[in-house]
Amino acid sequence: MDNAIFEKLNSYIDAHRDEIVSDLAAVASIESVSLEGDEVKPFGPGCRKVLDHMLKKGEDEGFETRNYEYYVGSIKYDTGKEESIGLLAHLDVVPAGSDWTVTEPYKPLLKDGFLFGRGTGDNKSGAIGSLYIMKALRDAGIELRHNIELLLGTSEETGMNDMKYFTEHYESPKFTFVPDAGFPGAGGEFGRVRYTVTSNKPLSDDFINMEAGSAFNIVPNKAVALLKKDTKIDYSSLGENFTVTEKDDCVEICAHGVTTHAAGPERGLNAIYVLTDGLVRLNGLKPEDRKILEFMNNINADYYGSFLGIDCTDEVSGTTVSSGTVLRYDNGHVSLLNDCRRAVTDSNDRLIENITKKASEWDFSVSIQETSNGYALDINGPVIKAINKVYVDETGDTESKIEIGKGGTYAGALPRAFATGIVMRSENRPDLPQGHGGAHSPDEFLCIDDFMSGIKLLMKMILTVDEIL
Repeated sequence: MDNAIFEKLNSYIDAHRDEIVSDLAAVASIESVSLEGDEVKPFGPGCRKVLDHMLKKGEDEGFETRNYEYYVGSIKYDTGKEESIGLLAHLDVVPAGSDWTVTEPYKPLLKDGFLFGRGTGDNKSGAIGSLYIMKALRDAGIELRHNIELLLGTSEETGMNDMKYFTEHYESPKFTFVPDAGFPGAGGEFGRVRYTVTSNKPLSDDFINMEAGSAFNIVPNKAVALLKKDTKIDYSSLGENFTVTEKDDCVEICAHGVTTHAAGPERGLNAIYVLTDGLVRLNGLKPEDRKILEFMNNINADYYGSFLGIDCTDEVSGTTVSSGTVLRYDNGHVSLLNDCRRAVTDSNDRLIENITKKASEWDFSVSIQETSNGYALDINGPVIKAINKVYVDETGDTESKIEIGKGGTYAGALPRAFATGIVMRSENRPDLPQGHGGAHSPDEFLCIDDFMSGIKLLMKMILTVDEIL
């Protein structure tokens, strides 16, 4: 395609920079945590509100819109062709969490070229960036061989039941970009096993409560245990990662970590591990309590599931990661929800067998919450090769490769889909505390310059695929 056309399209994006930022801030101000089982079906009032907002925006821009029973929404640039190229973003977000320092989670703030707020990076930027790509192509009068359809999901962060519903009832696009990964893109995704282990025996009455975590895919930065005052436990050996507070009726032990996405647990410090590792070392802890806590501690002793026998590394994808991310207490029984992203050539059956066997040895029961099979794309096929060529030509970067991704995206839930970026990653970062700024972290942010560059790059990828499909 003529370079003059790309220059025209890029100029369009530049000219609408302020509108793009404003629209992203508007959608990021909506608290849209997906709620399974909420009385407002299918995923709660926040997800309904954000989908209504985006579909109204699409209508106002003159596009065709459709609401697929609030599971998925569609904004379509109908060029009169029979088939469509899809863009698929999710409007739901992970819970806000705590320790935000720049702004409140749902009060987006533009500061020094960065937009702060929950969902600005993951993945409402994908929705707004895709919408403006459609606007640019339409307003510039670019002749296309396909329609362009933006699909908007509402439960990506909680199991992707929106896509399960959509693919069961409706036809998917001919090829779909999922702008929810890094450039140049992901050549597949790790398999997933989400499981809970629960102690069959309760902790002693020395314990009142234990709690940490808000979502399965976030390594928590805080974990709390409440114990009775009149125990024989000596807390003096707890180190600098702990805060011990004596209250009227209990002792509160708070362990501090560094939050991160569960796809990359090595980038953080799991507060649940900090807590259990500290507790099991205390003098005066009852033996039966120590055994229960040791099991959970062993699970989180590394990032790979080694203790459970689920660790694996293969040449196709890399190394399995697994973390216990949500800790709960119910009538003395403690449970730990775990998020495992397994190597593609491994099997869910092997993992489940080993987890169940090890848990039984320690008198824990296992509940499997979710599984998915990994996949690997043909990165040497014409479409993926063309996408990668666009990336190399535009950036000059020959080092970054299309590899198997640990992050779970819609690309694994929709046929003929490819996860790629919407933001050109750079060294542009605000000055934030450790563990802040990431997609599932406090002070989540988006660099606007990198966002504009990413929109332009994705737009060129779309045009290239439109020509060769």
